[in-house]
Amino acid sequence: MSGRPATSDERQAIDAEASACVARLQGELSAADRQTVYDWIAADPRHAVAFARAEAAWEMSQRLCADPPAIGEIPRTGDDALALLLSRRGLMGGLLAASTAGVVATAAWRYEKDVQLYRTQIGERRTVVLSDGSRVQLNTGSTIEVAMTRAARKIRLVRGEALFEVAHNKARPFLVDAGTAQLRAVGTAFNVRIRDEVVELTVTEGVVAVTSGGKAIRGVAAAPHIAAGGGAVIRPGAVAPTQLDQAEMRQRAAWREGVIELDGETLAQAVEEFNRYRAAPIILGDARLATIRVGGRFEVHEADKFILALETGFPIRAMPASDGSLLLVARP
Repeated sequence: MSGRPATSDERQAIDAEASACVARLQGELSAADRQTVYDWIAADPRHAVAFARAEAAWEMSQRLCADPPAIGEIPRTGDDALALLLSRRGLMGGLLAASTAGVVATAAWRYEKDVQLYRTQIGERRTVVLSDGSRVQLNTGSTIEVAMTRAARKIRLVRGEALFEVAHNKARPFLVDAGTAQLRAVGTAFNVRIRDEVVELTVTEGVVAVTSGGKAIRGVAAAPHIAAGGGAVIRPGAVAPTQLDQAEMRQRAAWREGVIELDGETLAQAVEEFNRYRAAPIILGDARLATIRVGGRFEVHEADKFILALETGFPIRAMPASDGSLLLVARP
């Protein structure tokens, strides 16, 4: 791996190989041939960047054929094409901050055969039954990709939150990739939530093996094990197990009943929870309000009752805006 900038000749060679890799992945490849491509991408950060650029250019050409953009939207350079494509997907910041491992993982998922996509809109919940009998419950604003093979059952939680109830099958491990967290289970049930900076795991049944940092799980023995009644907070390269009491377990699973349970959370945390189910957010207009501790049990769509409770119990006033959002300010 090299940290120095590529020379002009080196960049041309890397770009040419990246384009060749993208072209190869459009056809039928053996597992070994696909792995050769992924190994080349992982060998050098410059390879990963070149591959992302080449793939974006290829996708842009396909999209232009199917959906020509307005004249003012036509990109003039390859980098502009990459920026336009990624901004349409809402992924610009994520890719620019991604590691080489993240690019490789994305490529691997993209070219898995028979990948199924399931998602929920804001405020929606959905249950998906997989071909092996496993069940996945998706919370609001969530997306998963599913690739079922003879060797493994692979799930990628792209965003949001999901509860996995895994059908027992030791011969086909159940693997969940949640960005910085890689999870492995055989027959168990566990909840995974992607937050801004961490991934939150809650195990309700069985045992889940956890790794972090973009490394594939090669075996459960080498990974931390989280048993039923426990959880973990996962950041890149770090797994912090936590023991949860019954109240905390119930609180984390409350969304399955369409409920938000608050028990001493700060107002900032409570607002974050309600905003997951709202198209128009609740906004804290005064930083002094953020640390107020609140409690209660509310339906996920009962933000109005939550706001009424705030205005009744605290010196807080809610000011509605024309777009449906609510601004919380301190009442004189």
